[in-house]
Amino acid sequence: MPLGFVIVLSVFLISSVVTIVDSIDLTVLTIYNYTRFYNPVVPRAGRLKIDSDIEKQIKTIPGVDRTIDATGFFMNVNTVFGPSPFICFGLPVADRDYLVKRAGDNLIAGRWPKPGAPEVAVSEGLVRNKGSKLGDIVAGPDDTGTLVPSPVPVRLVGIIGGPTWMAYTSQEFVLEQLPLVPHSELVVGKTAGDQLKLGDYLISHLDKSRVEVFTYHSLVTILRKSLKSMYLIMALVNGTVIFVVALMAGMLSSIYFQQRVVEFAVLAAIGVQRTQLILQAVGETAILTGLGWVIGIIVNITAMSIMSGTVFEPRGMLINARDPFALAYTIPIPVCITLFAVGTVWYRLAKMDPVTIIERR
Repeated sequence: MPLGFVIVLSVFLISSVVTIVDSIDLTVLTIYNYTRFYNPVVPRAGRLKIDSDIEKQIKTIPGVDRTIDATGFFMNVNTVFGPSPFICFGLPVADRDYLVKRAGDNLIAGRWPKPGAPEVAVSEGLVRNKGSKLGDIVAGPDDTGTLVPSPVPVRLVGIIGGPTWMAYTSQEFVLEQLPLVPHSELVVGKTAGDQLKLGDYLISHLDKSRVEVFTYHSLVTILRKSLKSMYLIMALVNGTVIFVVALMAGMLSSIYFQQRVVEFAVLAAIGVQRTQLILQAVGETAILTGLGWVIGIIVNITAMSIMSGTVFEPRGMLINARDPFALAYTIPIPVCITLFAVGTVWYRLAKMDPVTIIERR
């Protein structure tokens, strides 16, 4: 039982650490997952609009379905790094409805913002992130540290259902309140499946000195590079935990074998081959470690599921309680423990003299 308890705690510790670290990756990719459905192309060098020759170039690219002139302001969202800017696009009604439908989302509560009114409709994920409800102020001049905040308080009037995080206001409101905010082009591919390739094409073919392209792949690349050191530290810590637990398991197995040495000696004396004795030890250890691993995984999934909506999400962390990467990270625990424990028992069995042990008994 002590060994099983150690295994359960070890699996829970490692899987929970990996799940929490992975939440950084999951949170950032979820917040900006609208880049899977359209790619914002933003002017550089203080330009208010994209140069006309680049606009023409974008429209002639194969696979482009629509280009949408967009402007907007930024609101703060909660992340593990602290408040981060999130764009609220000001769009004509037809273009807004087109993008919402493209993402497979729909309005599930409230209404769409009225033209010219300081109102927004945002995704349900953003609502949970900000802890808001219909009628609350969700953006305004108090959003310090963001790129271009709204000069007036903006009220939440609609909630968009679906996995894509997005925020929309009326184009009239942004043009009236923020007339000098640069206009970007939202480039939409013919199909959602082509959007990732289209984003890569835009990055490689548009003049980087005049425009900046935001794509899902570029976001993933930047995120992976920034988290590279953190994943290395996590691997070292988890490797150390696995080694210590395996060493402890080997010591416990040696103690358990010593307590049952007479049983094994009698079996060996009556003709049971040592290979069979080793297989018996392997089977017992494997069953114990396997059971401990399963229980540890169940404990982790249960704990992460409970804390996801109550602890993590309100603090800007999206948790996948069934993170497959976290589960895979714990597989070395039962494997290493079994091998270490079996090695210890095998060494003791190889040196065991059954006659001497029985005579002493």
